[in-house]
Amino acid sequence: MTLTATMEKYNILYVDDEPSNLRIFKDTFRRSFNIHIATSAKEGIQILDNHNIDLIISDQRMPEMTGVELLKYSFQKYPKTNRILLTGYSDIKAIEEAINQARVFQYVQKPWSEKSLLEIIGDALRVQELEEENERQKEALKIAKEKAEKSDQLKTEFIYNLTHEIRTPMNGIIGFASLLENDDIDKSDRKHYLKIIQNSTSQLLRIIDDILEISQLVTKQVNVQKSEFNLNDLLKELHSLFNLKIKDSKLQLFLNCDSFNTDEVITTDRARLYTILSNLLDNAIKFTNEGHIELSCIKENDTIKIFVRDTGIGIPENSIQTIFQRFSQAEKDAVNKSGGLGLGLSIAQENAKLINGELSVESKIGEGSTFCLTLLQK
Repeated sequence: MTLTATMEKYNILYVDDEPSNLRIFKDTFRRSFNIHIATSAKEGIQILDNHNIDLIISDQRMPEMTGVELLKYSFQKYPKTNRILLTGYSDIKAIEEAINQARVFQYVQKPWSEKSLLEIIGDALRVQELEEENERQKEALKIAKEKAEKSDQLKTEFIYNLTHEIRTPMNGIIGFASLLENDDIDKSDRKHYLKIIQNSTSQLLRIIDDILEISQLVTKQVNVQKSEFNLNDLLKELHSLFNLKIKDSKLQLFLNCDSFNTDEVITTDRARLYTILSNLLDNAIKFTNEGHIELSCIKENDTIKIFVRDTGIGIPENSIQTIFQRFSQAEKDAVNKSGGLGLGLSIAQENAKLINGELSVESKIGEGSTFCLTLLQK
């Protein structure tokens, strides 16, 4: 039986109190394996404790500690390392103990032949490799199962949250619409009720739009429509719109594109870029109680970078990598703190991919976050 070159990675420990046997074994198999030799069980244990041994081969009859005792020790301390016992015809009891107590892969009667021992070694290593691969697959399945269960849990919580978010504006619409039926309410109250109904309707429409948007993105039912347009005009439009949104808050929204050519025309999908930046600004407002938000842009050669900076609560370091994922723990925590469906960053990320953009974030707890959209223009 011919062993492949990949077998060279294996470390084999051979223990025998006869130096001549050790020399013959090492000379025979050193081209196929990394051979470690020991003249006693005590020396063999030291090698076991200091090297990553894949297979132990031990002679049975040795002073101080027998081969079975050594293999039993190795089984208890290193159960994944396979074991082979070398013994004579008369050592039946030793063979039984090796099988029952040391769980040897096989015993080999002396004197051994190179061909038969090489086949047994190859079989032992392949069995060990299969067992290790089985363990890796079991661990991978366990992780996948846990991930799927966590995803299902987060999706279930999302559905409950969705129900709550829809009912809130619906209750506002139904409740205040019924109050409008009262002929005795004065003009100012009527105007106030209508305003609440309008706001509730807008909130409900945003929820529906988010659900439709993420559904289309997930199912790839989207078309990218590139066009040329003035980036400054788009940013000014967003600045004006979101200034209205925060007019009654303690926030300030700045637009900073002084270094950017006011007549600069870019080519991409304007609607998707608008959606990305709207969601980033919405996210910044949601997590910034006071201070300021800055919308800015720079051009570096063929690259345009658009930034949304805030002085908000920041993002924990362990959530940075998952903040853009749908149904992530980070997304769930954010939703619990601020309300809403928590799909904004997922929508922004998916749209960024569609227009060949890259969305990144830097953040520090208590200091705020900076989201950066990078667009390549050629």
